[in-house]
Amino acid sequence: MGETRMNVRFVHEEEFTGFVTKLRERMNAHEPRRIQNSNCRDAAVLIPLFNKNNEACVLVTKRTDTVATHRGQMALPGGAYDLEDGSRLITALRETEEEVGIHRDHVEVIGEFDEFISIAGFHVASFVGIIPHPYEYAINPEEIDAYVEVPLSIFLNREFEKVEKVEFNGHSYNVYFYMYQGFQIWGLTARILTDFADKLLGG
Repeated sequence: MGETRMNVRFVHEEEFTGFVTKLRERMNAHEPRRIQNSNCRDAAVLIPLFNKNNEACVLVTKRTDTVATHRGQMALPGGAYDLEDGSRLITALRETEEEVGIHRDHVEVIGEFDEFISIAGFHVASFVGIIPHPYEYAINPEEIDAYVEVPLSIFLNREFEKVEKVEFNGHSYNVYFYMYQGFQIWGLTARILTDFADKLLGG
């Protein structure tokens, strides 16, 4: 983007407000990547950002071993699009509320990031939102086994444990594996957060 690298660690709490303002400006200038004719089921995720101990963080969940897809994996709040939703943004907000209990009125939506195709066969739209912190999450035990609040700096600084090349749909992709507090974040979630850090936070 040719812009300066954003600071994701703050000396004073009010600096997070400046971070959000700058992020909104970059999101407004960002043209979301669109994927045409994917023949995959539509889905959406929320990238929920917040200030924790003067550091920009993202909420990541660990799915249970009984859910239909991505069992036991680390994931951003989200799920499959329902016709009643009317938009994939509503899907992301609804699923976030259902999974972790963050009411949609408590999410300050910053904008849409990019679209992705998951190996599980979903066409995923991603949206960025700011949530209050601390927040009294209401975890749905049928879908979510645990959650972790991860500093954005590990994605911005590429502090991954390892990276592997995979072939999917005739394309080669880097698969990043991040470890944080005993949780391994990889696959689509790691790809979304790494791309987000590169495109919106990096310089």
